Amino acid sequence: MAASREMKRPTKESRLRKEDWVRAAYSTLSDSGWKSLNVEALAKRLGVTKGSFYWHFKDRNDLLDEILLRWHDQLVITRAEANGGSPADKIRFMLDIVATSKRPGRGGSLELAMRIWARQDPKVATVVESVDQQRLSYTADLFQQAGFDPAEANARALLLFSYIFAQGLLSFAGNTAVMERLHTQCRALIEGH
Repeated sequence: MAASREMKRPTKESRLRKEDWVRAAYSTLSDSGWKSLNVEALAKRLGVTKGSFYWHFKDRNDLLDEILLRWHDQLVITRAEANGGSPADKIRFMLDIVATSKRPGRGGSLELAMRIWARQDPKVATVVESVDQQRLSYTADLFQQAGFDPAEANARALLLFSYIFAQGLLSFAGNTAVMERLHTQCRALIEGH
């Protein structure tokens, strides 16, 4: 008769994925800045020990590299492409991202935190510059496909992202009607209606 083996019940630590650590890092970065990205604080935020962290990352720098890699893979562009449609549909989708967000302000906080971090770290500055160029190039191309000349397409791309960033940073708490009216007007201006 074979000896029975007791199945170990998975603990919270063993169920944590690398993605969980990265998400916690993004939240910490948004809330407290890049200097707060340390293993102890993240473990506490997740309610686990540091051992779980080292299962997924060699060290803090490995986590920071992962944050930069994932931030560089532009979610806004990926989401716009997945949403599909015409260039005008993709532009509208990007304009509506913050206005329809379940967590307004989170994206603006992350953008601001990344840019503050970039002022202190040349590696991060390179990533931020690359992301900015990628976003503007993609969006200017959409505007050109929608019929705007290159100079105007570039200007509209800059306005679009300036608007997205401003939406994420400005507070309209309790002023939903004002926010909706301003969003409709700004969207029409940027789209060229």
